[in-house]
This record gives sequence, structure tokens and C-alpha cells, in this order.
Amino acid sequence: MAISPASTAIFFLPLLTISLFLSIPTAGSEPESELVADLLALQSESKSGVIHLDDRTIAKFLTSPKTPRPYSLLIFFDATQLHDKSELHLLDLRREFSLVASSFIANYNNSNTKLFFADIEFRESQSSFHLFGVNSLPHIRLVGPNAKSLKDDSEQMDQGDFSRMAESMAEFVESRTKLTVGPLHRPPIISKTQMGLIVALLLISAPFIIKKIFAGETFLHDPKIWLSGAVFVYFFSVSGAMHNIIRKMPMFLVDRNDPNKLVFFYQGSGMQLGAEGFAVGFLYTIVGLLLAFVTHVLVYVKNATAKRVAMIFALFVSFWAVQKVIFLDNWKTGYGIHGFWPSSWN
Repeated sequence: MAISPASTAIFFLPLLTISLFLSIPTAGSEPESELVADLLALQSESKSGVIHLDDRTIAKFLTSPKTPRPYSLLIFFDATQLHDKSELHLLDLRREFSLVASSFIANYNNSNTKLFFADIEFRESQSSFHLFGVNSLPHIRLVGPNAKSLKDDSEQMDQGDFSRMAESMAEFVESRTKLTVGPLHRPPIISKTQMGLIVALLLISAPFIIKKIFAGETFLHDPKIWLSGAVFVYFFSVSGAMHNIIRKMPMFLVDRNDPNKLVFFYQGSGMQLGAEGFAVGFLYTIVGLLLAFVTHVLVYVKNATAKRVAMIFALFVSFWAVQKVIFLDNWKTGYGIHGFWPSSWN
């Protein structure tokens, strides 16, 4: 019995419907895998593992995909026109951000797909800056898988944590994503080639150095060197130089109201410029040197009049220096220092 064309169409219609249904991928699975693959490809193209984003890629990876996304993005907001502003430390923070990214990727052997590091530049992506509500730098923000609003649902890193650089960035990631960053792989200060040259020079010069040491002809045998070193250590300690080095504080700032004016003393207890630290250290050093002069040199002077004049001068200069330090501390912090006389003097 021959099969009519109409009955043939009716027979194959259910099979065609089933085959089309099976050929349609599960909603969202293929796009998500493609997004992760694209992020991994962009990550591999970057030397540090930091993906460079713009308005187009922000839309592709953050605003267009449905939540929850299978990944989080830690974004460093940058502006090349502000790199010359030393007080912002954008270049230093960018290097530290790259260090965290490269260390995180290395510790996971390039197998992590839960967190990606990215940066975005203001001139290229002003619309994205507006979406995130970023109006000041430095700025680092974590966009989690469930963040729908880039401004309200993403998490900003506290400005006060930038002082600890890469360590604070790693702690921020671990506290917000529950992922372990692992050890930070900082590049060595001295390369292997430089270390080899230093060792070779030491081996060559060792016989001559040993000969000088036994003969007592090195600069370390000069008392003036030790005296100068002691004064330097004292000045280094009281001037807050270590604080300036650790925090990478600038020597001065440019006045916001007058760009032609420099600010050497910052009013407020939350920040200390390098210039004001050196100024206070200089005043303290003057007092210390005068005290050393009075106790170690002036006692050998036989002329009583000269002793009195030198003592009065040392007391006057020391009183002036301490008064300036107290005045600066009161101006900077608002705290006053008051003298308390014995009750019997009242």
C-alpha cells in the first residue's frame, strides 16, 4: 500500500519537533562557558594576568549576562592623566594589584575560573566609571556573581586599606570571596646575575679588605664615622623617616586652591608629609646635639664665664626648639600640652 505525502509529513513532524528540542542547548549554559573561556583567553594574553576592560567588555561580562554569573571580577580603576599625582600612588597601587593577580593565578596553576582581575581606564571608559559611581581614585571594586547593579551591589575596598598595598588587597579578596590568594610572589630585589657579580667582586676584593682590617686602616676605625652614624640614626628615628618609607609619603603636596603653592605641613592627625617629619626631626636633633655638647664637651672648659654663656645658649635654643615642636603638634592634632606646677607653688 503506497504512503501518501500527507501521511508522511504527519509521521515525521513529531520526530522533527523532538530533534529540534534536543538540539537547543540548556538556557545560559553555553553563553556562561563562552564568557569564562573569553576571560581565560584575555587573562592569558596579559603578562600579569590583569584583564583590560572597556565599555564594550564591561557590557559583555557584567551588565549583559544574567545573574548569578559563574565568576567574580576585581576591578582596579585607573586614570593615566593622574599618574603624575604622587599623592595618589596610582602607579604603585597598579603594580601591587598586578602582583596580587599574578600570584593568585600562579598559586592556582591557571585553573581558577571563580575570580578574575581587571583594570579599567577613565578616558577609555567614562560610561563605565559612571555605572560604578566612581568619582575619586584610587578605587578598587569587587563585582560578585549576584551583583545586578554595578554601583549598589558591588563592594568597594576601603580607602584606608591601600597603605598596606598588596597584602591588604589579598585580605580584601579573601574576606569577600572566601577564596585563598596564597603567598605573594614578589620579584627579588637583586637578580641572579647581579648577585653573581656581587659575589665575584667580594671574592676578588676579600684579600685586600682583610689586609686593611688587620692594619686598622678602614673607615670603620674612624670615630668620626661612628659619631656621624649615631647622629643619623637618631635623626632617622625622631623624624618619622621609617613611617614615610613604609607609607610612601610624599615630601609635599600641591595646594588644591592654588596649584602654584606647595603644602609642606598637613593639618590633621591622619597624615604626615615627609617635609614636616624632617623639620621636627631637625629640631629634635638640635636639642640632642646641644645636650651631648653640654655633657661631653662643655665640662672640660675651664673658663666659668664661657661655660655659663654656652649653657644659657644651649638652654635657650633647646627651649625654642621644643616650643616649636609643641606648637606644631597642637596645630596639627588640636591637642594641647599644659604644664603642671607642684601644688606647693600655688
